[in-house]
Amino acid sequence: MNSTNYKINLDNYYHIPVLLKSVLELLINPSIKNHIIIDCTVGGGGHSLEIGKKILPEGKLICIDRDENAIMYSKERLRKNGIKAEFLKGNFSDIEELLSSINIKFATGILIDLGLSSFQLENEDGFSFMRNTVLDMRSDKSQTLKASDVLNRFNKNELNKIFKEFGEIKNYKKVSEAIIEYRKKKKIQTTFEFIEILKSVYRRRLTESILAKIFQAIRIYVNNELENLRKVLEDSFKILADGGRLVVLSYHSLEDRIVKYFFRKYSITSKNQNNNIQNRFFEIITKKPIVPDYDELRNNRRARSAKLRAAELKIAYAER
Repeated sequence: MNSTNYKINLDNYYHIPVLLKSVLELLINPSIKNHIIIDCTVGGGGHSLEIGKKILPEGKLICIDRDENAIMYSKERLRKNGIKAEFLKGNFSDIEELLSSINIKFATGILIDLGLSSFQLENEDGFSFMRNTVLDMRSDKSQTLKASDVLNRFNKNELNKIFKEFGEIKNYKKVSEAIIEYRKKKKIQTTFEFIEILKSVYRRRLTESILAKIFQAIRIYVNNELENLRKVLEDSFKILADGGRLVVLSYHSLEDRIVKYFFRKYSITSKNQNNNIQNRFFEIITKKPIVPDYDELRNNRRARSAKLRAAELKIAYAER
């Protein structure tokens, strides 16, 4: 699928950024004047638009996404709203290399929103179980592995591992068996075809929650999402300036667990100080994750599983 298949129409598409007020309050340290803020997952540009309003023209806004369509859309959206930003196409796990390409060595704020954008769910193939499309699920269309490859080529043990580890699905073995049985007759090609297979396993108990977990498992594997998350967190710790803040929005327990333990690992209160690099520490701002309130959930159902965690980088210039 090429990005030229899409026509940008800002009037027909509206992206609601999740936990926007909290993101702005926690991401932008008021004690820092000239900000360099990096939105690692620009998506529909909802967060970047409001960040730009806060830090420009003195500051600098850098937007990263591996999805060419997201960059094309958000670049136009920010331009129409008078927000100047630097756009970089790439995987956020390569954040150091991406920033190096534009001679940026540090940041005062890094935002990582791990949710699917509304654009992906409503326009791109395979991400949503609500639309009948081919089973793609690639965030970066230049990569070769698709969701259909996983479903049609992987053996039982490989499928079991994906559904168990990335979807935390209880009856993962039955799901794998149903997939293998079906593909003996024909290839699995579309989302609705896959859902029919799942109906044979769950029957009347096939809920949106179960579908979301199963689609999530495949998507995480196809895009190597958890390993990419671990790498961008480690690199962000090295990139942040003194007083710089890292804000992460996660949408399922696997992601949130990784973020939670990462912050603890480099926390200023960590018992294992050997984890810290060159007297760099995190001061955790969110003792517990921030979640959407009733009003936000009423206006944006897709925010229902969101959790926000934030930490501020501290550099100790003298021995503690």
